[in-house]
Amino acid sequence: MRKDALRRSVSAVSLVFQNREMRLLQVSWALQSVSIWAFAIALGVYAFGVGGATAVGVAALVRLLPGAFASPVGGLLGDRASRRAVLVVSALTSAALIGTAALAVVIDAPAAVVFLLAGLTTVAICPYIPAEGALMPLVARTPQELAAANVARSVMDNGGFLAGALISGALLAAASPQVVFAVAAIAGLGSAALLAAMRHDARPKYVSEGSGRVLAEMAKGVRALARDPSLRLVSIAVTMLVFIEGAADVLAVIVALDLLHLGQGAVGWLNAAWGIGALIGSAALALLRQRGRLAAGIALGCLITGAALALPGFWVAAVAGYLAFLGMGAGYTFVEVAGRTMLQRLGSDETLARALGVIETSRFAAMALGSITVPGLIALFGVRGALISLAAVLPVFALARWGALRALDIGAPVEEERFQLLRDHPIFAPLPMEMLERLSHDLVAVRPSAGEAVVTQGEAGQRFYLIAAGEVEIHVDGAFRHRSCAGDCFGEIALLNDVPRTATVVATSGCELLALERRHFVGAVTGHLRSDEAAATVAEERLAVSG
Repeated sequence: MRKDALRRSVSAVSLVFQNREMRLLQVSWALQSVSIWAFAIALGVYAFGVGGATAVGVAALVRLLPGAFASPVGGLLGDRASRRAVLVVSALTSAALIGTAALAVVIDAPAAVVFLLAGLTTVAICPYIPAEGALMPLVARTPQELAAANVARSVMDNGGFLAGALISGALLAAASPQVVFAVAAIAGLGSAALLAAMRHDARPKYVSEGSGRVLAEMAKGVRALARDPSLRLVSIAVTMLVFIEGAADVLAVIVALDLLHLGQGAVGWLNAAWGIGALIGSAALALLRQRGRLAAGIALGCLITGAALALPGFWVAAVAGYLAFLGMGAGYTFVEVAGRTMLQRLGSDETLARALGVIETSRFAAMALGSITVPGLIALFGVRGALISLAAVLPVFALARWGALRALDIGAPVEEERFQLLRDHPIFAPLPMEMLERLSHDLVAVRPSAGEAVVTQGEAGQRFYLIAAGEVEIHVDGAFRHRSCAGDCFGEIALLNDVPRTATVVATSGCELLALERRHFVGAVTGHLRSDEAAATVAEERLAVSG
């Protein structure tokens, strides 16, 4: 049974790479991951060389904190411009700044200059994550493919992280941080080249309807999170996770050089252990994804991460250090991938990039806080005490919020044909993916015989209908008016306006319908502004044709 589930999961992930646009997006992120992490690891070693543990924390703070302020603007760009264009510019700018940092070290510029360039690099990459997160649901063909794509992204992310860690470890042992900086810049340029090969996506259709005021538009992302408790809960989980990630970035240096006395090359090897653990975690998460158990992924990941982080605090040995980072990599992947998939499912396309931008602000702030917290905890409790105290954060959250997380699980996969029929229809296209999934499960197959009246003029409306195959004839006051074919709909006028049926709809031979009960249709459509507007437009056009 497990072998079958694993085979299906591997098959689902492999199908992601048959989608050209998704494949380019995935591989470009792998290169971007190499660039980001190789630079971060080498920056930590550079900082330790110029100022010890405190400088490592300061360098991480300066690198991450600007992202907290730049992310909302980055999210706005992802909702107001071509998302592919945002990705290309972000990757190019980041690569150029990393290359400049390499040059600054070569010419022996002050450490403050290198740290400043690191902060600017974070600002440059800020638009990338929101734009990529908002583009992925549009590129994915089904909810299952989106979930599989996030698992694949995790593999690419962690494969890139592992490659960046191994490259850093080898080059730091044999050369110097500036050489690693240069390699990171080259990887960033490769990422930009792949993104440029993607098809140009149109600017979101909501752009022309925006207020034009930057602060007001950015605030929509904040409001999207504030009014949705599910989005808030998942964003808190992700934010707490990256607080631990920020701490772990500093702890990798401290554990390797101070606690275990392994030498600076070991900083790269510890991070490589994290990358290996993350790849293992991706494979295990594929099984949970197949079963729709994303909440279990978040809770289990929190517990694994906490237990792993505490290990070297109780057992001071090199093997404990490597096992700790291996376990943290696996646990982190569980939480990060499951949380990302949930956010993409729950968010509306109109504000998704801005909501992700707000979350990125929290992420950068939390990472910065985590990195600067470590020196303080070490001063209070020592390295071992700092490890143990930080280890409690995620398990406490998971146990306290398990009930609320469990309510967000995906459930059974939906049929691709049903999902696409809803997604391609103008009434349902604006709805979040999570709502489309629920409606896909709520659809009821109806196969009327030829000549059968599916609805009759004057009766009360109880269902909305989508035409999956064949045609129907529309009659008003006994007179034939027109035919509707596959992909069209009927029944929305009575449900939206609470009036009797305005026409009789007769099935033709081979007609196949999918029906939504009144409560499902009205609840979904009227609860979403853009969907309600689209439904009203469809109803008005229908009345104009039938009138």
